Amino acid sequence: MLRRRRPMLTGFLLTLALVEVGLPLILFVLRDRMVFLPSRRPTAQEGLGYLRGRADVGLVWVPRRDGRLLAAYDAQPITAGDSGDPVVLFLHGNGGNIAGRAPILEEFVAGTGLRTLMVDYSGYGDNAGAPSEAEAHLDALAAFEWLVAEGVAPGRIVIYGESLGAAIALGVAAERECAAVVVQSGFASLSSMAFEIYPWLPLTGLLSQGSFPSSRRAARLEVPLLITHGTEDRVIPFSQGEKLFAAAGEGAEFLPIAGAGHNDFFAVAGSDYLAMLGRKSRAWTATSMTDR
Repeated sequence: MLRRRRPMLTGFLLTLALVEVGLPLILFVLRDRMVFLPSRRPTAQEGLGYLRGRADVGLVWVPRRDGRLLAAYDAQPITAGDSGDPVVLFLHGNGGNIAGRAPILEEFVAGTGLRTLMVDYSGYGDNAGAPSEAEAHLDALAAFEWLVAEGVAPGRIVIYGESLGAAIALGVAAERECAAVVVQSGFASLSSMAFEIYPWLPLTGLLSQGSFPSSRRAARLEVPLLITHGTEDRVIPFSQGEKLFAAAGEGAEFLPIAGAGHNDFFAVAGSDYLAMLGRKSRAWTATSMTDR
């Protein structure tokens, strides 16, 4: 009996070792495919057909430094604001593309009263290339630089990051002057998320260390930071927003949205949230321009 048990135990331990080491390695190799979930359709042009006339939304092409072009929506409120009003750079989450978010963008602009640029990442929608952490960072920087080239002072730009876009937003703010950063439904770091999703595969979190280091970037941020998160988020748990806030520097704000999940955030947060965001953005911009 003892002799039989030893081979069984050895086999079990080998299987466990293969799972604990092999599976995390596979997840690491496939990381970009798991993190980025782009859609090719609808196209950016088709997305304009979903609009209801609550904002003036145009399709523009943002050049990267390597010459590739990125599809983006440049959305303006119907009622023109002040020339010194803030401009929002909206960096969306990991799934779909900007066309599928066109109605959300329209409501965002109508609710905040702010011009907003929403850019698609490499490999999303009409864009060439393949998405990755490095490529998405370059895409977001290109969108920021496009706004500056259009005559928008960096001190007037509020960077808004949704979900994965929150990590990308903090990456841009780490390298570019801006008025403020808003992090919606973000995570503390990719490794923190990995430990949360795969607690039984600790090597997955260890292999992800250093990727999308939002907490570290939030701690070093020198401009206003608003962190907002739905209390019922089942994709990126509310605890991730709390961890990010705990790591953020002095002066950061945390705004829980009661009852909001991950994909219904704006529907639950409602018009009051957007109006508040518009007021805060104007206040941040006024402070930023005064400090210059």
